[in-house]
Amino acid sequence: MSYTDDERIKAKRRAMYILAQRDHSKKELYDKLIKNYPEDLCRLVVDLMCEHGLIDEEKYSEKLYRAYINKGWGKSKIRFELRRKGLPDSLISQQEEEYDTEDFIDEIIRLVNKKYADKLDFSDYKSVQRVTAALARRGFGYEDIKLALSRIKNGDYDED
Repeated sequence: MSYTDDERIKAKRRAMYILAQRDHSKKELYDKLIKNYPEDLCRLVVDLMCEHGLIDEEKYSEKLYRAYINKGWGKSKIRFELRRKGLPDSLISQQEEEYDTEDFIDEIIRLVNKKYADKLDFSDYKSVQRVTAALARRGFGYEDIKLALSRIKNGDYDED
């Protein structure tokens, strides 16, 4: 379908306005544009933004992954959120390879010391269960949680 120059210009301006606020994935930009413009014009504009380097999903996924780790999120919650934003699995996997299990274990230890130290009593099974459940809700894997709690219990970690 063919659009007038005015329609294309309005859609491009809207896309540039959206991208000026913060980075977006192709899907996020498309989802915002589709509210006001026809489907094929939205695809055209998203492709144009990619061509001009205004959408860089690799850089965006890197930035988000780092931000979510700093928020204290685990691998599974981060993966879910990046998928929700429309980033491809290949980019998500690429980010996961950058961070190894040790990074997440260090993050769990940091979180426990910061948020859960007063709630954690290793002599009380329910207390350990509650902290484990809280960490699992943040997206950390049970094996990582177990290992981190074991290190905390034994004092086998570096305090920053």
